[in-house]
Amino acid sequence: MRSLITYFIAVIVTLSSCIKDKSNYDYTDSEIITVKGMESSYTVISEKDHLKITPSEISSNKPGADFDYLWGIYETNVTGAIPVLDTLAKTRDLDYAVNKPAKGWVLVYRVTNKNTGYSKYFTSSISIVTEFTRGWYIAKDDGTNADLDLFLTSASIVPDSKRENIYSQINGAKMPGKANLLSFLTSYKSMVTGTLANTRTLVMTTDKDAATMNINTLKNIYTGNELFLDPPAAKGPCYIFPGSSAYYLLNNGRVHVIVTNSSNIGKFGETLMRDVNNSPYKLSKYNMVNTLSNGYFFDETSSSFVGSQTGYGTSLSDLANVAGTDMNAKNTNKNLIYMGLKTSRYLPAPDYRYAFTACAILQDKADPSIKILSDIALDQLTAKFTNKTILPTDKLYNGTLFSLPMNQEDIMYFVLNGNEVWSRNLSNGFEKLEYSAPAGEQISFVRHKAGGDAGYSHNFIIIGTSVGGNYKIRMFNKGSGSITGNPVVTLEGTGTAKDVLYIYPTVSESTYTIQW
Repeated sequence: MRSLITYFIAVIVTLSSCIKDKSNYDYTDSEIITVKGMESSYTVISEKDHLKITPSEISSNKPGADFDYLWGIYETNVTGAIPVLDTLAKTRDLDYAVNKPAKGWVLVYRVTNKNTGYSKYFTSSISIVTEFTRGWYIAKDDGTNADLDLFLTSASIVPDSKRENIYSQINGAKMPGKANLLSFLTSYKSMVTGTLANTRTLVMTTDKDAATMNINTLKNIYTGNELFLDPPAAKGPCYIFPGSSAYYLLNNGRVHVIVTNSSNIGKFGETLMRDVNNSPYKLSKYNMVNTLSNGYFFDETSSSFVGSQTGYGTSLSDLANVAGTDMNAKNTNKNLIYMGLKTSRYLPAPDYRYAFTACAILQDKADPSIKILSDIALDQLTAKFTNKTILPTDKLYNGTLFSLPMNQEDIMYFVLNGNEVWSRNLSNGFEKLEYSAPAGEQISFVRHKAGGDAGYSHNFIIIGTSVGGNYKIRMFNKGSGSITGNPVVTLEGTGTAKDVLYIYPTVSESTYTIQW
């Protein structure tokens, strides 16, 4: 693999207009060039750090070697173009004032023996960060307007400082509405660097608006009507999240799409139609979508499960039934209380695709006292439902604020009585009280989040509460699906917190599956 990377870099260097290499590459003498003193990876802060590298040894097995040097850098998150190697220096040592955007990069060091014309390439990965690219982001509101708090984590997953109301500080105003979700996009297109390119983007949504922000600066890329090629008549509630080959924006129950591998400028197109007859529809905010899947939604107007084939096409599709299903996907005559993805499974040859399991809670329209828990098997645009009745004596029957861990235990978390977090084993129905909030605190959300890089990994059950106009967020380790011990992280601030997201230099849109 290393040799392939080296070959790829050699091709880039040869073709790059900024590097003219007239060396004669003759490898018949089996020359070996050795460089010592380069680390395999570096982390630096843009517009602040100098990347200084002084190799302790540069040598060749050919006597009398005389070297030329070249340092270069290329970005790793590129779609639809060949990465370009930018020259940083042509000196033995490197002293580079870091000014590249915060993302993943590859540092290239080329050492050429002028006597033989032989060149050897050495590489290191570089994580370029800013103040905004590592920490816990909190989406919150005061009942009228939304904002962001950022808890900085310079040494560990436990914060050591805080930037309050940072969204309004950077952008000059709060976002209208009550906070909904935070999400992260890796390949969102924008012109923030002066050219149209992938931009690592933080997204905040509310019940009235949405904003895409350059994670390097937290400045808005687009907000409000700017998000749309053709702005809709009504705006909100809004939700933005990534799927396979597409970004989805739910607005007022209708879905807009950006096909990510198409030519686009970061603006969402017209709403997808419900069908070829353009029937009316209204999608639930709950969905079954991640970066490996098609878009799976629930149309509240027709009580039907529908899908979008990786963002392509002009209309949604009814999901086809699989033999043995307990319920038709179309016209279920039920209200959706909750749904979300549980697992993904890769199907090898001859399929070469992912299949998914999901879970939904539904309530019968004819008899609202009937609630069912449905396990859903999803494969392309087909669905098989396996239903169980939720008994009135089950804690889940009166649950709210549900959450599912993705690709972990077969467990659902939910809130009871406004201040208790319970879990339910979806395999055997066992229910367990996981946490009781202190007196007076009301739970505003429950999440499961797993991710992080070296030194910052986390696998937390996260519980947000509110009391007296303030929020408190407690993050617990998880063992066999249950809370273990005391909170590892506790965050506090003003307003009501609605979502939390940990951002770090190598986070991607596939790190977290959207949860509620």
